[in-house]
Amino acid sequence: MKVKFALAVLACTALTACGGGGTNSPGTTPGPTPTPPPTPTPPNTTLTDLKYSQSFATDAGSSTQTLDLTTKTVITGKPTAGALTVSYDAQSNSYTVSTNGRSQVFAPGDSISGEPNEARYFKDGTAERNYLTLVKTPYTGKDPTQYVGLGYWQRNTTSGTQQNLDFVAFTYGLDTPAANMPRTGTAAFTIDVFGLASFPGYEPRSFQGRGTFSTDFGAGIFSAHSYVTETELTSGQGTSGGGIELTSAGNLSASKGTFSGNMFYGGARGTAGGQLSGRFYGPGAEELGASFSGGDGNGGVVSGAFTGQRGGQVDNLTLTNLTKAQLFYVPFALLTTNTLDGQAGLYSVSTYTTSGQLNWLNSETFTYGPGLSNLPGGQFTINDKVASSDPNFTAYRKTFNGQDVSLELYRPGSGNTELALTYASLGRWATSSKSGIVNETDRVYFVYGLETPTGLLRAKTGTANYAGIVYGAGANKQANATYDVTGSSRFAVDFSAQSYSGALALRGAGTNGTPSIDFGSYDFGGTIMSSGVMPAPISKGGVTIAGELRPVFYGPDGNEIGATFYLTTPTGVPGAGTTIAGATVARRQ
Repeated sequence: MKVKFALAVLACTALTACGGGGTNSPGTTPGPTPTPPPTPTPPNTTLTDLKYSQSFATDAGSSTQTLDLTTKTVITGKPTAGALTVSYDAQSNSYTVSTNGRSQVFAPGDSISGEPNEARYFKDGTAERNYLTLVKTPYTGKDPTQYVGLGYWQRNTTSGTQQNLDFVAFTYGLDTPAANMPRTGTAAFTIDVFGLASFPGYEPRSFQGRGTFSTDFGAGIFSAHSYVTETELTSGQGTSGGGIELTSAGNLSASKGTFSGNMFYGGARGTAGGQLSGRFYGPGAEELGASFSGGDGNGGVVSGAFTGQRGGQVDNLTLTNLTKAQLFYVPFALLTTNTLDGQAGLYSVSTYTTSGQLNWLNSETFTYGPGLSNLPGGQFTINDKVASSDPNFTAYRKTFNGQDVSLELYRPGSGNTELALTYASLGRWATSSKSGIVNETDRVYFVYGLETPTGLLRAKTGTANYAGIVYGAGANKQANATYDVTGSSRFAVDFSAQSYSGALALRGAGTNGTPSIDFGSYDFGGTIMSSGVMPAPISKGGVTIAGELRPVFYGPDGNEIGATFYLTTPTGVPGAGTTIAGATVARRQ
């Protein structure tokens, strides 16, 4: 369906408002029998056949833009806050919308719509012009929504060669009673997205698209994603393709039928981060609606809404409830040690970082490859399981092309007695090989999980602390020492400043007769970008040393952190000259 979005050099009209109402109480003194109270107005049961006056449940995402009418481009914009109310008057068949101290009534006489799938209204005047659109059938669908509607209200005012545009996208309707909300199981919804994106120096653009919304009612989380097509409002030119998309994730209310979270919009002219709020609609959460707004801090702004209807396949939302195949990209840190036949001690020690893949197929079958051609990998099944020396790991042993491989995965969920994780985990992989007189041992430590979508934490504010565990390996050529490394991690994240800091406390248990050692604490700090979390240098006692930590956020709201790292302990500390490679996972406190 082609979207008709009004934006032009427009004159202005005045606002109108409506209100009123009251109640009477029967007297308590003796007298004539009081008149029975009026029968309460029954609620509407569907939006497709409104019979009674009603105020609807709503969520709104709003923004303001200032436009240059000469060039028809955006000067600046900003997201705006404020609740929106939508009510229907059955007697006059009119809608009243109100927000931030302004209100407008749209009646049948204001209708300009000739299409059956949406109702469009226009009110003209000397001070401003107002447009209201109520979408009956989703722009990307065929079936009308029954309980939720998408709408957008546009107000235009002009001053000289500039136009101010107030835009509110909203959802409204018959929301699900809290008592009827599902609290177990999962569900998928097909969503229809519409909104407005404005970035300085360019024409404003409407965008629309079809996407998916997945929720785990038991875990109280959701995620949503849609690729969209942008259309310039003056020239009509359109843009679509990879990276032009809307992403959101967050939490469900434990006591109501609402949800909220962070959103990120990637457009052809810019990107914006912000917040999203919504709710479920219908007697049993058959539909949903949500609205959002955000900005880029430089005058760019996005606001929009989407409705959803049940259907589709649920995306994986937690590691503890994977319902379909999932490909994980797996950052890792590798420690390689070499010895030579006929020579005592370690010949060389080295580290390397890159990414591999773990492809989860079902609860007992997955493939894993470290990501380097000389490191073997392949499919692991239930038949490759072996007893683990640590009950918090699931262990596998397998031979690939004559080379033995061991793989251990950290158990997610409440059954892990050390650290119960929901979205992130780690693993350790090891193999040994021989080439001529060179004997090589490779030990890989990796993290994986359901990553927080890129850019989603861009507009998140506040701070959070995370605590976790460390697993790794160490080797010291000069001391001819090798270690199994364990320890703890802590992260302090300032979302408002988009930065993080923390420390690793590391201990080494000697694996070749070397005494155990406490390596002490190592600090790090870095920044969070819309493109991802930046690696952090590692320091000791305020001095930067050879080393780096690469963190990743996991979960719908950055709930957990996984990171790989490598470092070499500096001179003057216990175990000086030891090279360590490892991984850490941490959970928000």
